[in-house]
Amino acid sequence: MTLAVASCASGAARTKPLGPPGALPEPRRAARFTVLPEWYWEPVEVDTRAAAKPVELPVPESSVVRVEGATRVWDDLGGEGRERLLRDGLVVNGAPDAARARMGAFYMDTREQRVPYVITLDALAYAVHVAFERALAEVDDAVLAPALHALTSKLDVRLAAEQKGAGVEIGEALRLARGIIAVARSLATDGAAVPSAELGPEVPQELARITAHRERVPSALLGVPMDYARFAVPSGAARPGSFRALAWLATAPLVLVAQSEAPGGSVGVATSRLHARAAMLLSRVVEREVDPEIHAAWSRISRLLTFLWGPSDDLAPGDLADIASAIGVTLEDPKHVANVVTIDRLRRRAARGREPLVYDGTGAPGRAGIAMRLFGGHAPADSVALAAMAAAHETRMPSSLDLAVWLGAPEARASLHDEGGDTFAGYDAALARAIAVRPGDDAPSRHASVYGSLLDVLMTWLEPAEDSPRQRASPAAKRAAIESALAAWTYARQTSPPLGRAKPPKASAAPKELKVTGAALPAFVEAAPDVVARMVATLAQMRRGLGAIAGLPPASPAMTTLAEVEDILRVAMRVASRTADDEAISAEDTAALASMPARFARLEEAAEGEGAAHRKVPLFAEVFVDASGEHVLFSAAGLVEPVVMIVREPSTGRLVVAVGAHVAHHEVVEPRGKAVVDGTTLPRGAYVSTFRIAAR
Repeated sequence: MTLAVASCASGAARTKPLGPPGALPEPRRAARFTVLPEWYWEPVEVDTRAAAKPVELPVPESSVVRVEGATRVWDDLGGEGRERLLRDGLVVNGAPDAARARMGAFYMDTREQRVPYVITLDALAYAVHVAFERALAEVDDAVLAPALHALTSKLDVRLAAEQKGAGVEIGEALRLARGIIAVARSLATDGAAVPSAELGPEVPQELARITAHRERVPSALLGVPMDYARFAVPSGAARPGSFRALAWLATAPLVLVAQSEAPGGSVGVATSRLHARAAMLLSRVVEREVDPEIHAAWSRISRLLTFLWGPSDDLAPGDLADIASAIGVTLEDPKHVANVVTIDRLRRRAARGREPLVYDGTGAPGRAGIAMRLFGGHAPADSVALAAMAAAHETRMPSSLDLAVWLGAPEARASLHDEGGDTFAGYDAALARAIAVRPGDDAPSRHASVYGSLLDVLMTWLEPAEDSPRQRASPAAKRAAIESALAAWTYARQTSPPLGRAKPPKASAAPKELKVTGAALPAFVEAAPDVVARMVATLAQMRRGLGAIAGLPPASPAMTTLAEVEDILRVAMRVASRTADDEAISAEDTAALASMPARFARLEEAAEGEGAAHRKVPLFAEVFVDASGEHVLFSAAGLVEPVVMIVREPSTGRLVVAVGAHVAHHEVVEPRGKAVVDGTTLPRGAYVSTFRIAAR
């Protein structure tokens, strides 16, 4: 996922919502507005007294209880490891085991070894990721692919019909608009839809560059620089053509600002006028009043992308219609497209409006990059922050630790400083600018998309309240939390490519009976009920939104998986709340905790047969591309690692040695590689670890 994916940034609504909360109304020509988050986001409150005493460090060895298999874990730590555990309250125990790469396998093995276990935030974040991937695979299959096919087919027919009898100016613009759709149509049908020869040689040339996806070169059709590496298809994708088609429609810009009108522009005035005409023609046929069927197909895709990742960072067809309306022009009347005076007035008005927050390697950055795309890129708050940090120092790529500092983790700045990452002049000013775009706790944009809500989980995770036990944790524990949260951030970034997933099964397998063998074993949940509550709310937002927008039935595999993970999270939230309040865990929740390893394993088994390799860690996510398009910052979630912890047992107060799942985080900056594995363009170099919390 590059910088221009997912968004929390948008302006205020122009009108009052049309319809009751819980229903997303269909956009209307006369009343455009930004999707408001309260239609699908509902906060989940946890009220804790935080009565549990923190584990006082260092812990005397005589105070530590080792139950059954924990004795072996204690012995295996060795003298230095035991010293770290008593001093810091946790320690990573040895190298990760590739055979236990999945969470379910890790916890099942831990339980079978009769070792007390902790359900960590790492494990819960992973479960959320699996649920989202399952749900989005079904959305790809049931909604996006059919809607994209319908949209490109209808646009192809409609624009071809309008070409007949068109004048010179409109005819040339129609040919460009048809070329954009012809590329998408050919990609979506894997070449079955052959572009008309009358569109010229640029269309097949464009298709060849998209298929090669090797470098950043000028577009044969549009004449602007484009980053063709973004068209690399994720491995295992069920619909490689559809993936490329949607990526093309989200990338291809119709540039409205000429080189002479803004520094760094990529096209001349004549080309900018041609692009503006083509943009007006496409915006016109997307209007409901002009073609209801095209409007319905476009709206379905646009509404889903907006709900999941935020509104377009670029001008969308509706935005262009608003600009035209502001200068007294109605798109329904095609005569305005031929008038060069009208075209220049529209371009000037667009140039005075909002400029893209994030440059994705296509067209030009800043005001020179103002363009209309059918499905524009998205500018999430984290991407805007990384761009601000990168802009502060031309020779430095941003770091994942910059992101952790931005998210609010106090220990992150010290770790970044140790690596020399904040020593250049202007870092503090750049950080202040980045923090200024971070949505506040009560800002509507905080939950204006599912991705925005995932960022909210990370902010809550890394910036605990003053009375939270996490504030009193050891420095090693706080660094571990940063690493875990950055791994969860990788899940969120890696989740993003629409139509890049394997095809889901038609129906879920019958659920197996969960069997928990053996005597009762101490089990815990990481005492962070506030973070788990945000996960619950985000999952519920996803479930409600997909039901309303995508029309997924409650009994569908996707909705069933979302409901299953939501139930896991709610159990974890109850136990975490009781732990924070130092209250005994109920018999019901004790039994639910005992079944957690089996539930994780069943969740992963349900994903088998879906090309589910991406559900294993490690996972890569491309999170930043430099201005040249040659160097990439990758974020990676590593293998599951056992972290040995000293946990205070609720109500009894005894200090128990237990094992939980920790997911390491890595980052690497490398020239963009050639191979694509599990949906990510991999770097050629080796892992470069940001920082680690303990000896192996």
